Amino acid sequence: MVRHLHTNFKLMIYKIVQKFKFCSEGDCPLWALAALHALGALPAQLFRTLLHHITEEQPDDGIMEILKNTNLSSREESARAAAVIRWTLQQAQRCGCSGVQLARDLLVLGVPRAHAAAFAEAADYTREAYVENAREKAFIVNKLTDITTASGPDGTIDVVKVTLNSEEVFSGEQRITDLLVDKSMLKTLLEELKAARKKLEEINTEVNDSQNL
Repeated sequence: MVRHLHTNFKLMIYKIVQKFKFCSEGDCPLWALAALHALGALPAQLFRTLLHHITEEQPDDGIMEILKNTNLSSREESARAAAVIRWTLQQAQRCGCSGVQLARDLLVLGVPRAHAAAFAEAADYTREAYVENAREKAFIVNKLTDITTASGPDGTIDVVKVTLNSEEVFSGEQRITDLLVDKSMLKTLLEELKAARKKLEEINTEVNDSQNL
């Protein structure tokens, strides 16, 4: 009994300190771990069908159709399943994690072997497209799509709320960032942004000139 408890304790410690390549050598987020375990309950072939549907970027409506007779049939659960699949594959690509290494990490996290193998195949299959996309957008972090301003929140004085709407170029994820800026700093901020834009335009001109040589 003591030996059994000791073994379990070592296993718990191992899981706590374990680092995962596809998680930037860090821990797997709890939301992702829970979603991966939920996916593990799916029959292997059904999971492969779902994975193929997502990697081929087919319409999201088909995800609920695939999961309609499972415990993940609700809109919320279907969305969570799709999100963790996309997140896992994106993480593998961003961290330079091979399919083999991804499978190893997922097995340690308790993902069934067949599901881990399917993830590994999908990661290798989508790597070329990811690398090509990364090359095309190598110097782009986020694409700014809109900027709006509004009065500061109640209780603030001489403050402007600046809302930045952006798109993550690799995943297409939409992000909204709110900044509270003192009115006295707006002119300085504007001048700095103008200077940054001018510098980027100069760099772009140099690149275009070198390509035309």
